[in-house]
Amino acid sequence: MTFRLTRRAFLGAAALMLSAVSLAAIAGTASAAESNALVIANGSQPPSLDPHVTTISTANTIARNIFETLVSLDADMKIQPALAESWTASEDGRKYRFTLRPGVKFHNGQPLTPNDVIASLERWGAYSLAGKNIFQDATWSAEGENTVVLTLPVPRFNVLLTLAPAFTQSAVIMPASVVKAAGNKPATEIIGTGPFRLVDWQVDRMIELVRNDEYTSFGGEQSGSAGDRTPKFDKLRIEFVSDESTRTLGLSTGEYDMANPVAFDSISEILSDDNLKLGSYPGVLLNLGFNYGKPGIFRDVGARRAINIGLERQSILVATAVDRKFYRLNNHLMMLWQKQWSADVGTTEFNPGLVGEARALLAAAGYDGKELIFITTRDDAEMYSSAIVIQQQLQALGLNVKLESYDWSTFVKVRADKDAWDLIVMAAGQKADPTQLIFLNKDFPGGAQDATLEDILARFRKAETMEQAQELYRELETWNQEYIPSVRIGEIDYPFAMSKRVEAIQLQYDPIPWTARLTN
Repeated sequence: MTFRLTRRAFLGAAALMLSAVSLAAIAGTASAAESNALVIANGSQPPSLDPHVTTISTANTIARNIFETLVSLDADMKIQPALAESWTASEDGRKYRFTLRPGVKFHNGQPLTPNDVIASLERWGAYSLAGKNIFQDATWSAEGENTVVLTLPVPRFNVLLTLAPAFTQSAVIMPASVVKAAGNKPATEIIGTGPFRLVDWQVDRMIELVRNDEYTSFGGEQSGSAGDRTPKFDKLRIEFVSDESTRTLGLSTGEYDMANPVAFDSISEILSDDNLKLGSYPGVLLNLGFNYGKPGIFRDVGARRAINIGLERQSILVATAVDRKFYRLNNHLMMLWQKQWSADVGTTEFNPGLVGEARALLAAAGYDGKELIFITTRDDAEMYSSAIVIQQQLQALGLNVKLESYDWSTFVKVRADKDAWDLIVMAAGQKADPTQLIFLNKDFPGGAQDATLEDILARFRKAETMEQAQELYRELETWNQEYIPSVRIGEIDYPFAMSKRVEAIQLQYDPIPWTARLTN
């Protein structure tokens, strides 16, 4: 059965089912009471399920149940086979040969071929940030009936890691016909090779997937996104429940098996319920960003330094994540759990809160009381909560700051207008390496236009070994501490909760549905 997302539905004109045959209409609505179904209350709905072109992390984490990649990551974040059962690299590091796993079929019954892999990865390379950064000028070709060859202009240290599942924009494989039909727009046929296939999508309500009975397992022990991914249950239903209290209530009444995420102020209620379990996973790095595309005070590094030393980050993080277990101060570019990206530059728990010195720096930079527009979105709890406290602290520094909050779609439109704002709060998701950080991208709205940064990133993308990349990261962190492209606030973990019916589930970026073990 093929699920096709109609163009009209994708544009949001319909509030009913987007297309395809709905199993819900045949078999009834899934609920947590069904022993063969896992029901998850999700906080947001993605605009599409096409990771190639969609940067929203929710799209990626739902889509990974449907689509697969050439290689995978085990629980220790080590590269393992996936759709490619094996691979070799040339001595010069410029050529990789991937041997495809035999017998793999897409959800429409079509066998996986090298042409599907080539079409998918050429499209991903053209539209994803990681693809454009790491695979620039790379070529893909077929060699025989089951081998795909990647040829690089220069060796790259992170080829396999970038092809593995990511927090956003994973290099997933689709049928070549779907890729051709989609072009640079989100795919409207949702067809993968994964352990679940999509059968129903009702806008603003739910997505339903059923187990792929023709699934070809990767084999081996299940670990992270690697190993045997065959689900132990028949149906995965993801309901979109924007209200945090409703998600928690539905979990406690048995309507849902899992709520992701749960509100920080609901944690004590969850912990007091013997029928519920609490978990968490690394979420985002909060940043206060400056608009370098708009002439103004923040083109002066002294003004940026003023904000950097003037903000009291602990108060911002407490207002956002409540409990110290769910946040950490972090003044670096990458998350603290990413031990491969650590540098002895700057202070990790940087939090001076020097209001007097900050006001003096702003005066020296020539701030004249002009109104500054600070934008956020009320559809992201962390961005909205942190923005309220940040505004108060900026006003205490003597800045005339007006906070404007929008729904997500309007926020994205306003963000794209470089004349419309001066400051922005950003919740940056996890990235495999620093070159993929969106707030370092000069093409990102308001992004820093700095020749030194571009030089470091260009050399970083061409690093041949991890050792070279780590040395360049140290150079990048030195630039970061001196230039202050944004003010790093800290890391936020996302809490989620489960009923005890979910005996176990593995995490990689967030909970992996197909690893769940259910009990009655």
